[in-house]
Amino acid sequence: MCRVKPSVGVIIPVYRSAPYVRGCIESVLAQTYPVDQIVIVDDCGDDDSVPVARQTLDDAGREFRLIRQPRNGGLGRARNTGLAAVQTDLVWFLDSDDEADADFVARIVAAMTAHDAQIGVTRTRRVDENGVVLQIDEASPPAAVLTGEQYAREILCGRAKAYACTKLFRREILGERPWAQDQAYEDFATSVRLSLSVERVALVAEPLYRYLYREGSLSTALSPSTLDLFVVEDDVRQLICATTRDAGWWRDFVGFRYREVLTSVAHVAMRSAHASGHRSDLYRTALTRVRDDISLGDLPTLWAGKYLREMIFAVLVKLVPGLYSAVLRWR
Repeated sequence: MCRVKPSVGVIIPVYRSAPYVRGCIESVLAQTYPVDQIVIVDDCGDDDSVPVARQTLDDAGREFRLIRQPRNGGLGRARNTGLAAVQTDLVWFLDSDDEADADFVARIVAAMTAHDAQIGVTRTRRVDENGVVLQIDEASPPAAVLTGEQYAREILCGRAKAYACTKLFRREILGERPWAQDQAYEDFATSVRLSLSVERVALVAEPLYRYLYREGSLSTALSPSTLDLFVVEDDVRQLICATTRDAGWWRDFVGFRYREVLTSVAHVAMRSAHASGHRSDLYRTALTRVRDDISLGDLPTLWAGKYLREMIFAVLVKLVPGLYSAVLRWR
């Protein structure tokens, strides 16, 4: 008996990505596995991103749905808006300045089908604006399929990334509004929560997604949104504490907290100060919060989890932040 091929829909929030959105959409149109539904969400940028997206699709003679947000609401809200318009079996959330290899969908669908998985994921090539590969963001997966809990642990430990755009999701696991709204860094807690909710996650070892690294992006420029990482920390803490988990989970949460939250906030703040030549009020707020949240009492937990880099960060930023900043300047 032939198995029915699952249908695939892609949601592309578009915001200030005019130089890149054509390549993004062309990578969707080039997929070797058919993408049945394309939803463009206009998140009210002030450039030509949406006209370029529309023209690209019109030139290809491809049907699509365009939804305009009433105001700029951020990536999480735009994804949720687009999701309400999708009726496919699988959903892909694609960022408008990135691209996927032509076999991205085909390879993930094949892996999900082979393992009866509810989430499928590939690895990421991080590239600069000239297309030069800077790094592969994730470690090689330990297996072709993991339980949802095992994959959530991989994210927590930093061996896997929480990026929404590198994954396909079964529509029924997403609910109505899975992504955090009105905050930045909306991927992390949601990806952990969704992983914990499913039985299996299929992993494709090849890096089939191209993630554009831009100077001045949310992850590299200090802004009030940088402090949303502390909200993410609280959300992940609640997920980990929601059910009884062994001490290893708590060790990995502490490692996540230092790696993804405290180190990230400190690095963005310090590099912003290096670039501007002065320390803004926001810099002082961010660094004060980081230093207040560092406890040298966490060092045994970090040691037990083999989070040695995080230990060094904790000691130096707590005791001699100026030295740490000076070293970071030349890294």
